[in-house]
Amino acid sequence: MAAVVLIGNIVSFGALMFPDEFSAGIPIAVWSMLIGGCICGVLIALATSLPPLATGIDSPTGTVLVLLSAFAGARVVASGGSPQAAIQVVMLLFTTATLLLGALFYLLGACRWGAYFRFVPFSVAGGFLAATGCFLVAGGIRMVTARTLSVHALAAPWTLSDAAKLGTAVLALAVLLALRFWVRWSLALPTALLVMWLSLVTALRYLGLSGAHDGWYFHSLGTLTVWSPFTAVHTSNLTWSTLGHLIPELFAVLVVGLISLITKVSSIEISRQTSADLDRELRAHGVASMLAAPLGGLTCGVQIGSSRLLEHAGAATRMSGVAAAVILGIVAIAHFDLPGLIPIPLVAGLVFYLGYSFIADGLWKPYSQRAWLDLALIVGITIVCLQYGYLIGVLAGLVCACMVFVVSYARLGVIRRRATRAQVVSHVDRSPEASEYLRTCGDTIQLYWLSGYIFFGSSEGVFARVRGDIEALYPQQVAYVILDFGLISGIDTSAILSLGKLRRFCREKGIVLVCCSLSATNRATLDRGGFFDRKNPQQAPADLNSALAWCEDQVLVKAKFEDDVTIENFEGWLQRQLGNSIRSTEATGFLERKNVDGAQVIYRQGDPSDTLDFVAFGRLNIEVANAEGRRLEIRRMMAHTVVGEMGFFRQIARSASVSSDGPAVLFTLTRANFDRMRRERPDLANAIADFVVKVLADRIEGANREIAALIR
Repeated sequence: MAAVVLIGNIVSFGALMFPDEFSAGIPIAVWSMLIGGCICGVLIALATSLPPLATGIDSPTGTVLVLLSAFAGARVVASGGSPQAAIQVVMLLFTTATLLLGALFYLLGACRWGAYFRFVPFSVAGGFLAATGCFLVAGGIRMVTARTLSVHALAAPWTLSDAAKLGTAVLALAVLLALRFWVRWSLALPTALLVMWLSLVTALRYLGLSGAHDGWYFHSLGTLTVWSPFTAVHTSNLTWSTLGHLIPELFAVLVVGLISLITKVSSIEISRQTSADLDRELRAHGVASMLAAPLGGLTCGVQIGSSRLLEHAGAATRMSGVAAAVILGIVAIAHFDLPGLIPIPLVAGLVFYLGYSFIADGLWKPYSQRAWLDLALIVGITIVCLQYGYLIGVLAGLVCACMVFVVSYARLGVIRRRATRAQVVSHVDRSPEASEYLRTCGDTIQLYWLSGYIFFGSSEGVFARVRGDIEALYPQQVAYVILDFGLISGIDTSAILSLGKLRRFCREKGIVLVCCSLSATNRATLDRGGFFDRKNPQQAPADLNSALAWCEDQVLVKAKFEDDVTIENFEGWLQRQLGNSIRSTEATGFLERKNVDGAQVIYRQGDPSDTLDFVAFGRLNIEVANAEGRRLEIRRMMAHTVVGEMGFFRQIARSASVSSDGPAVLFTLTRANFDRMRRERPDLANAIADFVVKVLADRIEGANREIAALIR
């Protein structure tokens, strides 16, 4: 039955490809499509990732081939050639198109570029399915009544024979639907088809309606004509000039064939709720087309109607697709009149059943999920496909889906989260006083994480959001705005204009705009757009930590915190950390002063943790080595902080390397001195332990605030 549906489609396209004076080409085209369906069907059925699959002439591709036939045939006749010569030229062009399409498919699949074509949204695939269902229903009506699916045609007077044929087809549809909903036996559908076939054949013989003139059976295929491209290439009038003039039509075949295959694979994935390997499908179709062309076969692709029939008939194996393809080959080689054995109403009922299945697949899911926008798009795409064809419908659907995406993405915006310095701290460890000051004036530094693509639909949202946040904080002054571009994939021209407006706004408000984590491409785009210039103070650090640390430094410099960090006031700072009951001079008696003259490593990752260091002056860098051995800076320690406390108290090896980036002064507490302190001055040892616990608690509190800000 699947083969009969495929043959009906093939015969229809054969008549379209060679109408009127070119009708002698119909037996050639039908034979070529049958052979192509056989070769492609066997190979694709064996190699597909979506078994079972049945293959035949692809409707969108076949439509473009019809246009190619019309252009080429008219050109040959206009140049003085005969209709027979035009047929040979057209068939050679079909072979060329088959080879090119096969090569394109195989190249895309072999390079594993299928993922780049995974752009078919559900609305497009759903519209494709629903349109296919409508075409099948219309084809079924035309099959049994020779009427088109229109008000005018259906309103014309009906004969008793037409009404009986259509009624029989509807009865077959009712039986098939009843089996689908109420019977779970896997062989119910093929058994029902066999019983209905035998019953209908018997009834027609009893009523004397088995003759060809009664119209209950398909017309005979007649004698088909074998065609070989190797023979035709020596006798045809195809020239390089003619081939060159038809390059646009050949290119259209490639584009339409690719779009059709991708859309059909996506549609089958949706209807079967499974996942396909698109690269594998491309390779299979490519090899099949390239093998079919030299043997005289036309390119063939997935037929979702016949594939659905194989699936519903309980024949969900690769061999069912192979069997359907072999039947096409037998019909071509043996001139076997298979369609003439099956009554038309039974095939029409089966076509109605497939049409209902596709319409339900396309419309039911968005309706059940109340996805009204998707449902509206599916209905619109279906109407366009019915009116203007699959290619226009799919392209229109993709355009509409892109527009919906643009609007939705623009409404979402590229600012994924926002925080202030009060919530997020840099990787620089500062003194408690400096950290507290930065926390209290945290709104001075505003941070924005951007992600996605900044384009005309979303760029203005960045400017509006930042401006609104700044104005909402008035009269409190924002001094720094940090934009993190780490997750930005690209920037277009309109984005540069909007960012330029933000830059001017910040300049007017006395705010420094900092753009960090810019990729080389995005930085080059902003440079070419004139975003960075010498008149503006904005910075472009490599990452967010560097940007935030730079802003913190500027805030502390303005507050003159750096002037208070000297060696002379180290004891005063230590006194405040230990409390009033302990004198700092008592603690320094257990500490060893270490002067660092310049940049050098103080201790390395993996060394024994036998010291605890108080930073009196200078800056230290904390680095860890990753699995590849590359060193990553995870923290910077400023003066009036403590370093090495984790390994010291846990008594494990150093978890990071510590180095100075210039002169520094450390006061070191060795493990031996700490053990002595515990014996001689347990109150002092407890005060130092309390201080370390407070430092760790402050760091954990900062991490908690940052996590809370980032997961909002």
